[in-house]
Amino acid sequence: MNRLRCFQRVSVTVALVFGLLAGGLVRAESSTPWPEIPLPPRAKVEWIASSMKVDGIPMRVMKFESEVSRSEIVAFYTAHWSGAYSTKPSVLATGDATVVGQAHGPYYMTVKVGDQPHERSSGFIAVSQMIGNRIELSAGALPIMPGAKVVSVVESKDPGKLSREVLIAQDAGVDSAMKFYEAALANAGWQQIQKTVTTPSGTGPTGPYGSSALFQRDQSQLSITAVQVQGQRGSSILANLVTKDTGLSAQ
Repeated sequence: MNRLRCFQRVSVTVALVFGLLAGGLVRAESSTPWPEIPLPPRAKVEWIASSMKVDGIPMRVMKFESEVSRSEIVAFYTAHWSGAYSTKPSVLATGDATVVGQAHGPYYMTVKVGDQPHERSSGFIAVSQMIGNRIELSAGALPIMPGAKVVSVVESKDPGKLSREVLIAQDAGVDSAMKFYEAALANAGWQQIQKTVTTPSGTGPTGPYGSSALFQRDQSQLSITAVQVQGQRGSSILANLVTKDTGLSAQ
């Protein structure tokens, strides 16, 4: 599973949580330190990002794989987040997963867990700093085509680099989109260093295809990937800007 897909799944939970908090679930001071979440039982846990933003909301995210079932994970966090809090934890079924959440000062802690074979489970652990922040969907300095819509923005800081991934939906097809970005980025001083075209496989000549290009400017690299999905109008653009960590933000 690629990292953006992980973030997209988490961002759905962010939108849900933001709605709950906006409804008056929490009142808290913004100076509260980040809470520590207990790790799930009998689980392998890995960081996805310890310093990131999803749609403008500061977050910390881990993923896990556990030897115990989804129901046991839900019971574990429901018990842990009860008693010491003024409200009961929320437990929501979302398709093939269950989300357990609890407010902690300006933060909202969530565990999203789904089933795995042999009574095992896997999922995500996230802490979102909701109070004092708002959801933002901005392309930043990235040019976008007329009528295009920003779907998701993921900003993260990894050792030695800053990353900003923007997912865009638009009516234009792959070829038109790539011509637009090649021209716009060249005018902005970016040098194209690579281009790849993916042709359909087993779907016929009118099936889905995609194209990607890599650009470089100073200490930054920008990849643009356009994908057209069969049976759907237009295309999706994934722009990934990676900047060497010089103390400046990836804009």
